[in-house]
Amino acid sequence: MKTVLQAREIPPYKQTPAGRRERQNQEIRAHALKVEADRQFGSLLRGNVRLRIEYHRHSGRSDVANIIGGIADALNRIAYADDKQIIEIHYREVKGDVDWYQVVIEDA
Repeated sequence: MKTVLQAREIPPYKQTPAGRRERQNQEIRAHALKVEADRQFGSLLRGNVRLRIEYHRHSGRSDVANIIGGIADALNRIAYADDKQIIEIHYREVKGDVDWYQVVIEDA
């Protein structure tokens, strides 16, 4: 099984933001990913999974580990039972005109 999720925004990340406004934005981004994943998954993947993340970033640089962790956490209990099932991750970040990202989840 292969599922592709896309969002036209900054991806959720794991580090807790310092400011209240950014914490709220972070919650909104994580919720949007969860809603899209919930829409596409009929049932949880039970075996090992692979994640491929491609982030088109408009400006600045990101903390790759925090982005991967935020996406993996947001997909817990929606795409897979636990992020311990992830055995392979491919991450690519490129310069873009607008912020958007894509996550591909597939059986390993």
